[in-house]
Amino acid sequence: MTILLTISTIVPTALLMMSLAPAGDEKSRPVSQSEARANISNYRNSNEAAESGINGLRIESGQLEAMNNVARTNPNTSAFRLYYAKDSVGTAVSIVVGLTDDGQDNTEAIYTTARNGSNLCPPVCDANSPLTN
Repeated sequence: MTILLTISTIVPTALLMMSLAPAGDEKSRPVSQSEARANISNYRNSNEAAESGINGLRIESGQLEAMNNVARTNPNTSAFRLYYAKDSVGTAVSIVVGLTDDGQDNTEAIYTTARNGSNLCPPVCDANSPLTN
């Protein structure tokens, strides 16, 4: 029970912290493999990584689709939160909502998607990734 509670707290917190991280004026930009590897290494050698134990997370295509649907419904969405949930027959799902600029759930558009595991890295990591080796 403690592990489940810890994971259900860590994921939303990790997603929120990533959404609040300063990113400058860039939404996204391409980077080389060497820059990506260096940035990953910088994070993994930081106090933040040591304290959280989280190196990343996997976002499933259905979750991304749900995030895009939320963003289309509410263009002012600044980030997303995925809650762990179970449907009426006990299947693991994610509940996807958008966040306001102050980190609050915006419940105008709520989606549910399938979820395969914790999606946290570890344990859901690519052990052979050229970005982490």
